[in-house]
Amino acid sequence: MNINEIRLNEDSRRVQKAVKQPQQGQWTNWDNTLQKSLTWNVIWHMPPLWISFLIRSVYDLLPSNTNLVRWGKKEDPSCPLCQGRQSTYHVLSSCEIALSQGRYTWRHNRVFRNLPQS
Repeated sequence: MNINEIRLNEDSRRVQKAVKQPQQGQWTNWDNTLQKSLTWNVIWHMPPLWISFLIRSVYDLLPSNTNLVRWGKKEDPSCPLCQGRQSTYHVLSSCEIALSQGRYTWRHNRVFRNLPQS
């Protein structure tokens, strides 16, 4: 085996391992991401916590009930308002009860106002 074959084997093993891990493997699958137009200039001028939030939300690493169950921190993954599965997407934009009651609108509007428009 030469060095290139070894590199290819190692890269293949890393990708296989990442795909097997549900959260860590998300970088290999872009099907569920929303199409946003972010330029380096926009990212460069963002506060660091916004960048952290964007990255964690894209990779579904925010502490939603579903993730807390997955991490062994909570027993029930359901939304306390509508009893649906509470994921990051659910919290930010799809819990109809929370949005109709205005519970998340301030946070929701503040987050989406600061994201670049696609």
